[in-house]
Amino acid sequence: MKKLLLFMVAGMQYFVSPAQKIDLVKNGQSAYSIVVPAKPTTMEVKAAKVLQDYLRRMTGKEMPLRPDDQQQQEQEILIGNVQRATMQQLPVSELPEDGLWIKTSGKKLLITGGTRKGVLYGVYTFLEKYLGCRKYASDLTVVPKRTSITLNAINDRQLPAFTYREVFYNDAYNQEYMDWHKLHSFEGRGADKSQWGYWVHTFASLLDIKEYGATHPEYFAYYDGQRHAGAIPTWDGKGLQPEAQLCLSNKDVLDIVCKNLKEAMDKKPGALYWSVSQNDNVNHCKCAACAALDSTYAAFRPEDKMYSTHGGEKYPALGMGSLLHFVNQVADRFPDKIISTLAYQYTRVPPRGIVPRKNVNIMLCSIESSRNDPMETGDTSFSSDLKGWGRITNNILIWDYTISFNNLLAPFPNLRVLQPNIQFLHRNHVSALFEQGNIQQGGEFAQLRAYLMARMLWNPELSVEKEMDEFLAAYYGPAASDVKAYITLLHDNNQSGKGVKMSIFGSPVDGKESYLSQPLINRYNAIFDRAEAAVKQDETLFARVRSARLPVYYATLEIAREEKTGPRGAFVQGAKNAWIPNPSIAAALYEFYYHCMRTNVARIAEWDTTPTEYFEQYQAFLAAPPK
Repeated sequence: MKKLLLFMVAGMQYFVSPAQKIDLVKNGQSAYSIVVPAKPTTMEVKAAKVLQDYLRRMTGKEMPLRPDDQQQQEQEILIGNVQRATMQQLPVSELPEDGLWIKTSGKKLLITGGTRKGVLYGVYTFLEKYLGCRKYASDLTVVPKRTSITLNAINDRQLPAFTYREVFYNDAYNQEYMDWHKLHSFEGRGADKSQWGYWVHTFASLLDIKEYGATHPEYFAYYDGQRHAGAIPTWDGKGLQPEAQLCLSNKDVLDIVCKNLKEAMDKKPGALYWSVSQNDNVNHCKCAACAALDSTYAAFRPEDKMYSTHGGEKYPALGMGSLLHFVNQVADRFPDKIISTLAYQYTRVPPRGIVPRKNVNIMLCSIESSRNDPMETGDTSFSSDLKGWGRITNNILIWDYTISFNNLLAPFPNLRVLQPNIQFLHRNHVSALFEQGNIQQGGEFAQLRAYLMARMLWNPELSVEKEMDEFLAAYYGPAASDVKAYITLLHDNNQSGKGVKMSIFGSPVDGKESYLSQPLINRYNAIFDRAEAAVKQDETLFARVRSARLPVYYATLEIAREEKTGPRGAFVQGAKNAWIPNPSIAAALYEFYYHCMRTNVARIAEWDTTPTEYFEQYQAFLAAPPK
């Protein structure tokens, strides 16, 4: 970070001119025009039109667009690689592809950037930082009305903290939201052109069990005394997946993988990143040759590090000996591409005696980490592995996880660890960050989470508290202070630092004695009663507050289902001591279901269980009381 700051400060020393204020608009009038190159790029046109549009929205004045081959004027806004002396003197070539530069010079305003989207990012940064515009959510843009715009001297050069920044939330893939917050998409969502050819778990695509399983079992993993070239059902039961990994010491496997990879590259020549990575299981090859590679490059004995990704049986951390040896050979055959591979589950531990090629990307996954403590201190095993990788490469992409996968609408108090985690990753040579949130519509504080993470991926050192307060004020209006009170109370009781680990595969039931105790549930409901009363006259704000309350309903329902009877149970005793559905639980279920439907919530769990399915399943549960 110190190097980044020094670079930014150094950049500000170029072309310092006497401080001069600029009146872009004065009393609704302007002599300025927006100048683009005579043959502009797509990004330069887009940037110029965005600026023109927002200035019109703010002031009512639409500034004309002109090409730079027309006569120069004193008052101009220069966008991109404009042929003007002031712009040509800026060392823009030093900027990375997403870097940006905003500068005033005399009566001119200059906005430019790197070769990818730098100039567009520069325009959105100017609108936000200097004119007070905001993009809080896909459906919430704030554009202040102004009759005059006066700028003080500006020399603002910004570089991204991470070269790749993705926030995997449904709301974040709105095209303008992505551009405003400078985000990427590996799938090309939001019309953003993807640089990725293959993403993850690609062994199955690069060497198909259907094609080779029966005829060449030696291409597949050996363990338990035999080769494993079969298939097992996928997690959703709708297909098949390999039961094991490839045999990475087999020369024919290398040739086939590279052949199929080359064919895929030819179909997508613009893609830079290509994943050559393990299937989603821990059944690696233990043949003599693969075992020798793993042993040769092992930094630890496998039994010294035991992991348990999904909370089940633990398995030894083998390391990446045979995998990295294989991937390096692939990278040697494709020197103009970046070959990405997973450091995941049994391959998470960095090796000794072998380093990734310069064109190899390590995608390190934090799936095992607790979510209510910062990973540096709350998961010392992962932080040790990350630091180890950081000592041998700076081409690291972190796949981080920020939600409860099995319960997307459960209270999940991890907001306080987001910034410490991102800062820790940035300090340890991580160049790219994929924050896996909820790609489904809806979810606990989905818009707030997406906004905060998008901001931090560009600048990990910003004030999260300030960003959150601004978001809450804009998104919830008069109910903002109550929503903030709920967030504070929830996080104050999440057992951080007390040895209680919050998992991405957890349930609200796990927190029923801590942050979801009945006294706290009662306090949460009282807070939301006040919040809803504060915005009852505004349907938009009321719907947002009710969405924020859904996790409290959901936690109540899940705990009631687990308890069945008793003070928090789904059933109470009625006439003749027979068990009947608890009226308060039935009411919570109806409210939960209706608001999910009203706001188009897609799933209750990742890729699974629609609100209607959840309602019907719960109704069936209530229809079968205990005897």
